Amino acid sequence: MSVHKWRRLPTKHFGEVWVPLAHIQLQGTDGKLHALALQIDSGAVVSLLGRSVADLLKLDLESGDRVELSSVGAPPTIAYVHPIKSVFAETIRYTVRYAIATVEDVPNLLGRLDVFDHLQVDFDASLTETRITGPWLCPENRRIYEFLEDTASHILERWNQIGFPDPAPKVIAGFVNRMGQLYADAFGLLKLHRAYSGPLFVRTMYELFLQLEYVLKDPENRAKLYQEFRHVTQYRHAMAIVRNPTGPIAQCIAASPMRAEGEPRIKQEYQRVRPLFEHATSKGRKRVSSNWYGKRINELAEELGYGGEYRLLYAACSAWAHGDPFRSGTRDTVADPRYLFTICTGLYARMLKSIANTGRLVLTNEQCQFLSNAAKQWH
Repeated sequence: MSVHKWRRLPTKHFGEVWVPLAHIQLQGTDGKLHALALQIDSGAVVSLLGRSVADLLKLDLESGDRVELSSVGAPPTIAYVHPIKSVFAETIRYTVRYAIATVEDVPNLLGRLDVFDHLQVDFDASLTETRITGPWLCPENRRIYEFLEDTASHILERWNQIGFPDPAPKVIAGFVNRMGQLYADAFGLLKLHRAYSGPLFVRTMYELFLQLEYVLKDPENRAKLYQEFRHVTQYRHAMAIVRNPTGPIAQCIAASPMRAEGEPRIKQEYQRVRPLFEHATSKGRKRVSSNWYGKRINELAEELGYGGEYRLLYAACSAWAHGDPFRSGTRDTVADPRYLFTICTGLYARMLKSIANTGRLVLTNEQCQFLSNAAKQWH
């Protein structure tokens, strides 16, 4: 990734304004590289250079293809188009076509042709910089991403029609929507070339998948259990605010006149659902579980038949997230962009496949084949 800082340049009517620039190198016919700063102009079809650049690069100006370039309120500019090897960063090298004008009085511009259709150009006004990177998504992976999203919508629509009693349809839809959000977030990491944070998303997606699998073993009863646990979480959150109002927001909530009405209601709902999530400790006391399924995540994985997979994937991602000395000192496989895409796609596909199988949903042959292949390839 190459980062290009903007500059403040004077204008005729508006004083100094921020101008996005690309600080690149152009290779001359003698093989030498020459540094130039070009203003990035997304409205320009072709990149434009002044006459002196031809001499700098030792180009025969008129040997290129002749064109006439026009702009608002100005006469046409005669220029000749030349393909020039351009270096945006050490690893980003592309041949870009430039129109080199026969006059010097033109701005050096980086236009769309051979740039915006091959590279990712991100303008960041907050940091007054432009980031130029290679494509983060190939055409094949883009097709996979879009097809998976379409398949998810298809499955949810069919699932809501098969007649499971509430709240099963709502709970299943919630799991799928959350997985879709995480899938999109993982793609955001790829777009920003920050796949090193991938283990966090993989761990969350994997835990979400295990919970969904557990629900699907008994959709009617476990979906209700899942829904009821929200009262436990709400109670714990409310008590944390009331007992430890350390920040201004917590203090405001604790002192709210609505507390007199809300706190008893929250406690009442908690007491109602509490027996559903209590279990005996080793000392014979009763304790409310820390999660709705009443066991540790590794125990849940073992019960569902994913113990080995859990130890391979989830535990490794957790070690990375917790700063384990081994994981934090190495480049994790999950942080590799290629594997991150494959793993996240596979987890999402496996979730959808489980829902379709549980509901005996009718899918197209393409959808069935796609989900099966994606679910197999990631592990």
